[in-house]
Amino acid sequence: MKSILNPICILILLTVYALPVHLFAQLSKGGLPSSFSLAIAPDTGNVVTITPPSVDKLALEDQKTPLPYRFAVNLPADLELASAGQMFPAANGTRVWRLNIKSPGAHGLILYFDRFHIPEGGSVYVYNTRRTQLLGAFTALNNNNISTFATGLIFGDELTIEYNAPAELPLPDLHISEVGHAYRGISERTDPTGFKGSGICEVNINCQEGVNWQKQKRSVTRIAVKRNGSSFWCTGSLLDNTRHDGKPYVLTADHCGKGTSVTDVSQWIFYFNYEGAGCPDPTAEPALKSMTGASLVAHGGDAGNTGSDFFLVLLKSNIPESYNVYYNGWNRETIPPSPSGTCIHHPQGDIKKISTYTSSLQPAHWVGNPALCHWRVSWSGTPDGHGTTEGGSSGSPLFDNQGFLVGTLTGGDSGCDSVSLNLPDYYGMFSYSWDKNGTDSLSILKCWLDPDNTGLMSLQGWSWSVGKPLENSRVTIWPNPVTDRLNLKSTMSDGKIMQVTLTDVLGNTLVRSGWNIGSDQEKQVDMSRFASGVYFLRITDGEHRIVRKLIKQ
Repeated sequence: MKSILNPICILILLTVYALPVHLFAQLSKGGLPSSFSLAIAPDTGNVVTITPPSVDKLALEDQKTPLPYRFAVNLPADLELASAGQMFPAANGTRVWRLNIKSPGAHGLILYFDRFHIPEGGSVYVYNTRRTQLLGAFTALNNNNISTFATGLIFGDELTIEYNAPAELPLPDLHISEVGHAYRGISERTDPTGFKGSGICEVNINCQEGVNWQKQKRSVTRIAVKRNGSSFWCTGSLLDNTRHDGKPYVLTADHCGKGTSVTDVSQWIFYFNYEGAGCPDPTAEPALKSMTGASLVAHGGDAGNTGSDFFLVLLKSNIPESYNVYYNGWNRETIPPSPSGTCIHHPQGDIKKISTYTSSLQPAHWVGNPALCHWRVSWSGTPDGHGTTEGGSSGSPLFDNQGFLVGTLTGGDSGCDSVSLNLPDYYGMFSYSWDKNGTDSLSILKCWLDPDNTGLMSLQGWSWSVGKPLENSRVTIWPNPVTDRLNLKSTMSDGKIMQVTLTDVLGNTLVRSGWNIGSDQEKQVDMSRFASGVYFLRITDGEHRIVRKLIKQ
């Protein structure tokens, strides 16, 4: 087994109208397009048609390469505001531009932008032809430093993109370079992507099997992976680091991300909380809460051929508090973990499922891989089914019975047919991913998840988004109003690690830092560099929190 004792941790981030409208959260401002609110009839004549792919040809390709689970191909497009669509003034002085895009036979469409810049005051919406599904408003807040973007799926084979802005504003720089044509992964064309697509043996996360995994499930995200002209379903999960600073690291499999470009990863779409409310399959699709864009941080294992098959990315935006996510704890011990545990995943891009094992994990080789860098696991039947894994589960987290992440899914032979129920699956060892896939920060996890080199072998998870109120008497904050320095003092002596976050009124994070109570009972926040106005201070230990309104003079 290859062993790297002293990897070099040089932290480098790779630059890597009458029908009800269903609003889908995707880090957007909300609201309705002017064509909706002003009852402007749909524009049915201005349609750009994208030639669809051959489904038969795709089926042959998918037989040869079943993993990761491809659900869409990305068709070349060259559509920009200056030359496509139609612009006209609305009655309230707002300028409205619309363009319809169609790819016949698609189960759903995704728009990929290689230029995306919206001026302050402008809004972009995307919706289906019946106006029952709406994404947006996307605004200047969605701009990023490499000007890329992607929308969530719009169901069906036609959509409308609409831009609204005051007449005096310049046009946005919007260029659609590809249109994702979803050809499978949807049970019915009128249904959402992936919904009800998994095997009948799978167990929903909110069945009794998931009762003890309600924290960990909040970490798991369905990922629409864009790569090499196609889109794939994979699963990933949020990971905590030893600073508990809330950095949104998502861990998935290298075979999901291998070969992706910087632009590709910046257009990945992450779906959180995609699950049924109870044990039975829901009749309607759960709400889609998504985020677009990430940067590659580190990866290793050559898609599982030479190592543990991990792919670590950092989301480009902070996760909204309303998403109520959880950052997984982990265990990097090299000995086999406890003799039971679970995997939480999105098979076939379906809602969140849980699979259970009740016999010890075994160190194993992945097919053709000489390194002993995977855990072999066999799944057990439970009261509500016999959860396994499927295409779309790739990259999902494997947990021991203490709730620690110990591996990520590479692949295997399990399935819902009677022959495959008890066949094994293979998970890249977290301990191997930690420091054995390479010699620098770009090929191991250690440098990112233990940036201060604490040497911790395991780390408890972290609930960043929510918490019960913390007793005011335990933390004192002064002065308020504040001019230069804000002082924080704690009366606690239980060694808690607190996180301090300062945001402006728009929710933008200005300061985020750790506070190790026990070794440092006081902390200061430098406010001198901020303009006069209203700010919000949030202090949390992952279970409790304080929120204070501050006035900066």
